[in-house]
Amino acid sequence: MRKLSIIVLLLSLAALGEKKTVEQLRADAEKSNGAHQALLYAELAELQVDTADQQFTAGDSTKAQKIVQQVLDDATRAHDGALSAHKKLKDVEIHLRETQRHLENVRRTLAAEDRPPLEAVEKKLADFRQDLLNEMFAPKKKKEREK
Repeated sequence: MRKLSIIVLLLSLAALGEKKTVEQLRADAEKSNGAHQALLYAELAELQVDTADQQFTAGDSTKAQKIVQQVLDDATRAHDGALSAHKKLKDVEIHLRETQRHLENVRRTLAAEDRPPLEAVEKKLADFRQDLLNEMFAPKKKKEREK
Protein backbone atom coordinates (compact mmCIF):
# COMPACT_ATOMS: atom_id res chain seq x y z
CA MET A 1 0.00 0.00 0.00
CA ARG A 2 2.84 2.38 0.82
CA LYS A 3 4.51 1.70 -2.54
CA LEU A 4 1.26 2.48 -4.33
CA SER A 5 0.88 5.82 -2.57
CA ILE A 6 4.49 6.75 -3.38
CA ILE A 7 3.94 5.90 -7.04
CA VAL A 8 0.75 7.96 -7.15
CA LEU A 9 2.55 10.89 -5.53
CA LEU A 10 5.44 10.71 -8.00
CA LEU A 11 3.08 10.52 -10.97
CA SER A 12 1.15 13.53 -9.66
CA LEU A 13 4.32 15.56 -9.30
CA ALA A 14 5.44 14.55 -12.77
CA ALA A 15 2.11 15.62 -14.25
CA LEU A 16 2.38 19.01 -12.58
CA GLY A 17 5.89 19.50 -13.89
CA GLU A 18 4.96 18.63 -17.48
CA LYS A 19 2.97 21.82 -18.11
CA LYS A 20 5.13 23.59 -20.68
CA THR A 21 5.17 27.27 -21.40
CA VAL A 22 4.77 28.72 -24.88
CA GLU A 23 8.47 29.51 -25.06
CA GLN A 24 9.50 25.99 -24.04
CA LEU A 25 7.09 24.44 -26.52
CA ARG A 26 8.32 26.71 -29.32
CA ALA A 27 11.95 25.84 -28.56
CA ASP A 28 11.12 22.12 -28.55
CA ALA A 29 9.21 22.44 -31.82
CA GLU A 30 12.08 24.25 -33.54
CA LYS A 31 14.53 21.54 -32.41
CA SER A 32 12.29 18.66 -33.51
CA ASN A 33 11.54 17.44 -36.97
CA GLY A 34 8.95 15.46 -38.85
CA ALA A 35 5.70 14.36 -37.28
CA HIS A 36 6.78 15.21 -33.74
CA GLN A 37 7.47 18.78 -34.80
CA ALA A 38 4.04 18.99 -36.42
CA LEU A 39 2.42 17.77 -33.22
CA LEU A 40 4.32 20.32 -31.12
CA TYR A 41 3.28 23.17 -33.41
CA ALA A 42 -0.34 22.01 -33.20
CA GLU A 43 -0.13 22.00 -29.40
CA LEU A 44 1.50 25.43 -29.50
CA ALA A 45 -1.29 26.86 -31.66
CA GLU A 46 -3.89 25.48 -29.27
CA LEU A 47 -2.09 26.88 -26.25
CA GLN A 48 -1.72 30.36 -27.72
CA VAL A 49 -5.46 30.85 -28.14
CA ASP A 50 -5.69 31.26 -24.35
CA THR A 51 -3.07 33.99 -24.49
CA ALA A 52 -4.94 35.78 -27.26
CA ASP A 53 -8.16 35.53 -25.26
CA GLN A 54 -6.44 37.08 -22.25
CA GLN A 55 -5.17 39.94 -24.43
CA PHE A 56 -8.62 40.57 -25.88
CA THR A 57 -10.08 40.55 -22.37
CA ALA A 58 -7.42 43.04 -21.24
CA GLY A 59 -8.42 45.33 -24.11
CA ASP A 60 -5.20 44.97 -26.12
CA SER A 61 -6.68 43.82 -29.41
CA THR A 62 -3.57 44.70 -31.43
CA LYS A 63 -1.39 42.32 -29.43
CA ALA A 64 -4.15 39.71 -29.46
CA GLN A 65 -4.44 39.90 -33.26
CA LYS A 66 -0.68 39.32 -33.54
CA ILE A 67 -1.03 36.24 -31.36
CA VAL A 68 -3.91 35.00 -33.53
CA GLN A 69 -1.64 35.38 -36.58
CA GLN A 70 1.00 33.37 -34.72
CA VAL A 71 -1.64 30.72 -34.08
CA LEU A 72 -2.25 30.57 -37.83
CA ASP A 73 1.48 30.33 -38.56
CA ASP A 74 1.92 27.50 -36.07
CA ALA A 75 -1.16 25.70 -37.38
CA THR A 76 0.24 26.01 -40.91
CA ARG A 77 3.52 24.47 -39.81
CA ALA A 78 1.66 21.67 -38.03
CA HIS A 79 -0.50 21.00 -41.11
CA ASP A 80 2.43 21.00 -43.52
CA GLY A 81 4.62 18.89 -41.26
CA ALA A 82 1.96 16.25 -40.65
CA LEU A 83 1.14 15.97 -44.35
CA SER A 84 4.78 15.69 -45.38
CA ALA A 85 5.58 13.10 -42.70
CA HIS A 86 2.30 11.17 -43.19
CA LYS A 87 2.30 10.54 -39.43
CA LYS A 88 0.49 11.98 -36.41
CA LEU A 89 -2.27 13.14 -38.76
CA LYS A 90 -5.01 12.26 -36.31
CA ASP A 91 -3.31 13.94 -33.35
CA VAL A 92 -2.61 17.13 -35.30
CA GLU A 93 -6.19 17.21 -36.59
CA ILE A 94 -7.54 16.87 -33.04
CA HIS A 95 -5.39 19.76 -31.81
CA LEU A 96 -6.41 21.91 -34.77
CA ARG A 97 -10.09 21.10 -34.10
CA GLU A 98 -9.72 22.18 -30.48
CA THR A 99 -7.90 25.32 -31.60
CA GLN A 100 -10.66 26.13 -34.06
CA ARG A 101 -13.39 25.62 -31.47
CA HIS A 102 -11.58 27.70 -28.90
CA LEU A 103 -11.06 30.51 -31.44
CA GLU A 104 -14.76 30.37 -32.25
CA ASN A 105 -15.61 30.77 -28.57
CA VAL A 106 -13.23 33.71 -28.28
CA ARG A 107 -14.64 35.31 -31.43
CA ARG A 108 -18.16 35.22 -30.03
CA THR A 109 -17.08 37.38 -27.09
CA LEU A 110 -15.46 40.08 -29.23
CA ALA A 111 -16.67 43.36 -30.63
CA ALA A 112 -17.74 43.28 -34.29
CA GLU A 113 -14.60 45.05 -35.56
CA ASP A 114 -12.30 42.43 -33.98
CA ARG A 115 -14.11 39.40 -35.42
CA PRO A 116 -13.14 39.24 -39.14
CA PRO A 117 -9.48 38.25 -38.63
CA LEU A 118 -10.52 35.44 -36.29
CA GLU A 119 -13.13 34.24 -38.78
CA ALA A 120 -10.46 34.07 -41.48
CA VAL A 121 -8.16 32.05 -39.21
CA GLU A 122 -11.04 29.72 -38.30
CA LYS A 123 -11.72 29.09 -42.00
CA LYS A 124 -8.05 28.33 -42.62
CA LEU A 125 -8.03 25.90 -39.69
CA ALA A 126 -11.12 24.20 -41.10
CA ASP A 127 -9.35 23.84 -44.45
CA PHE A 128 -6.26 22.42 -42.76
CA ARG A 129 -8.39 19.92 -40.85
CA GLN A 130 -10.16 18.86 -44.02
CA ASP A 131 -6.82 18.32 -45.76
CA LEU A 132 -5.67 16.12 -42.88
CA LEU A 133 -8.92 14.15 -42.90
CA ASN A 134 -8.69 13.68 -46.66
CA GLU A 135 -5.17 12.38 -46.25
CA MET A 136 -6.21 9.97 -43.49
CA PHE A 137 -9.23 8.60 -45.28
CA ALA A 138 -8.20 8.87 -48.91
CA PRO A 139 -8.55 5.68 -50.92
CA LYS A 140 -5.35 3.67 -51.08
CA LYS A 141 -3.31 3.99 -54.23
CA LYS A 142 -3.19 1.02 -56.57
CA LYS A 143 0.38 0.02 -55.64
CA GLU A 144 -0.43 0.12 -51.91
CA ARG A 145 -3.50 -2.10 -52.41
CA GLU A 146 -1.50 -4.76 -54.24
CA LYS A 147 0.89 -5.29 -51.31
